[in-house]
Amino acid sequence: MRMKLEGKVVIVTGASYGIGRAYAHALAGEGATVVVSARTLGRAGADGTPQPGTLAETVASGNHLPGRIFAKACDMLVEADVVRMIDETVANFGRVDMLINNAAIYTHHDTFEIDQPTWDQHLDLNLRGPYFAMREVARHMKRQRSGSVVNITSAVAGHTEHGHGGHDDMMLYCVSKAALNRMTDFFAEELREYGVAVNALSPGAVDTDTWNAVDPATVANFKEQGLVRPCTPEALGGPVIALALHTAATMTGQILHTGEYAKSWN
Repeated sequence: MRMKLEGKVVIVTGASYGIGRAYAHALAGEGATVVVSARTLGRAGADGTPQPGTLAETVASGNHLPGRIFAKACDMLVEADVVRMIDETVANFGRVDMLINNAAIYTHHDTFEIDQPTWDQHLDLNLRGPYFAMREVARHMKRQRSGSVVNITSAVAGHTEHGHGGHDDMMLYCVSKAALNRMTDFFAEELREYGVAVNALSPGAVDTDTWNAVDPATVANFKEQGLVRPCTPEALGGPVIALALHTAATMTGQILHTGEYAKSWN
């Protein structure tokens, strides 16, 4: 039986651990050639075991999957790095069919105490980096007249009320994800005539090491309510694969939520 992504070439940014790694493994599980990126590759220790939380570990832990995973170091804050990573992907594999724009930063800061370096770091990584990646894959997808971009957003982009998990000390993250949603709209319209789909996907509450470290109280509260998904390919893969398979003719310019997959969309 043919796998859903056999013959497809997919880039996943921010894939050294967490949600990005789960997406990469899910995509490779359906036969895709997956290029994973992060700032550094990571190395194996003296016993040959890859360093935890690195691209090397993402590749090694996915060796059993039917699709191949390849690692490329790429700092999403550096335009030249993003251009090189995507150009090398096309040079090595002949095309790029899908981009999963996952790399992001998630921290808490008092709304009235944000300094310029903190502001720049969040907006550069959560917005400028995804822009560079979309801009560069668009050049190749327009020529192919096919392709799909999935920007990983967050439900907190639309919440500002006090007491909501997306409000307290998260202004920078919320604003950057709201802007990413708007950029998704723009790229969807620009690329529609070329058959390229551009959508955004919110993973929802996922049990990641980052979330546990940054906001343990909220994680514990959500777990008590049964609202947290495990950070596994099985839990997260279906929605991102389904969305990445869409074309501009079937779905584009949509901001979707993992929890609604197979209910209001598929």
